[in-house]
Formats: sequence, structure tokens, C-alpha cells
Amino acid sequence: MPVVALYGKDVILNCSFTPTEPFNLSDLSVFWQLTDTKRTVHSYWGNRDQLTDQLQAFANRTSLFHAELQSGNASLLLRDVQVADDSSFTCFVGLKEYSSAALLVQVAAPYSKPQVTSDPDSNLRPGDEMSLICVAHGGYPEAVVIWQDGSGRNLTDNVSVSLVANKEGLFSMHSILQVMVEPNSVYNCTLVNPLLGDEGHASATITGTYHPLP
Repeated sequence: MPVVALYGKDVILNCSFTPTEPFNLSDLSVFWQLTDTKRTVHSYWGNRDQLTDQLQAFANRTSLFHAELQSGNASLLLRDVQVADDSSFTCFVGLKEYSSAALLVQVAAPYSKPQVTSDPDSNLRPGDEMSLICVAHGGYPEAVVIWQDGSGRNLTDNVSVSLVANKEGLFSMHSILQVMVEPNSVYNCTLVNPLLGDEGHASATITGTYHPLP
């Protein structure tokens, strides 16, 4: 099962082994690597951490549970989760012989509450064309935006979505719905994060003059 890690929070990547007999920690090796590139995330051997080859992106963000190594806990604490941590990690444990297991980390960040605006936002008459724009910021991964009319019917035509990432890799989403102005029509925008679920919704009522609902 993938591990869902919240952006900016800490996460434990579980890895355990079963010693067949008591052993000295000096005989134990633990390596955490990125599965695809084999680059070093954290290394331990000779009874201490060995971080010379550690990727700079993980510097000061990883640690083992040293007091629990003797009992078979080789889990890794990863601090301050970043979007770039969305990857597969492999844990190698060496004690007489090597064993390994891979773990998929999926990074998630909640979006801001969606807001709906319109273009144009005034002097609207029945039959006019207008755009409803649903905006949310600071989330990850890409969210699903669902537009519905007042009766709960999904609106999938005339919808366009744009996605922009900031320097941290978090997304701002703009979903635009093209509609024809009808008196007293209601439109709902719901944002769904595939890892975190429903993250809120916003509504707009069009009366001929546009009034957003809080």
C-alpha cells in the first residue's frame, strides 16, 4: 500500500526485519535509496550513520530509530515532506545476507477553499454568454474539479482546466465553465483531491446580475 505523506509534515517509512539470533549493531547495514535512481537517501553501517553519499535534497531530513535497530526496526523518519519526495523508496537490510523492500510515497497537500468568480461580472442579461471561474491554490497532486447545476447534474461540456505549479511544486488550479445566462440558475464547483478526498466547494447564483455565494 502506498504511504500518503502530507506536504511539510513528517512521515515514517516503515521497514522491519526479523533477527534470527542476537547480533551486534556493528554487523548491521541499513540502506535507504530512491528505487529508480539508486541514489542514497540514508545509510547506516559500522554502528553509525554514514551520510557522505546522501543526496543533498535529504540532508538534515532523515533519521533511523537507533534504539530500535536491535529489535528489527529499520524504519526511516523523513521530515518536512516535499513534492519531490513523491517517489518509490527501497529499504535494504544487511545482516549476514541482504533483504530489501520497496515503498511508494505519495505526497499530498490540501488546496485552499475554492472560489468562484465570473467574467463578465456585471450587466448580464438572459441569453448572454459568460465564464464561471473556479480557483484553488497550494495543493498536490492535480485535483478533479466537478461542476454541477442547481439540480446536481454534472456539467462536463465547455469546461477547461489550467494548472500552474509554484517553485515548491504545489498547484494552482483554474477551472472555467462557459454557460449561457439563465434567470436564477445555480452552479456549484467541487474540488476533489485524489489522495485527500473532497476539499470543499463554491457556488454561484446567476439572476441576470451575478451574485457569488460565500
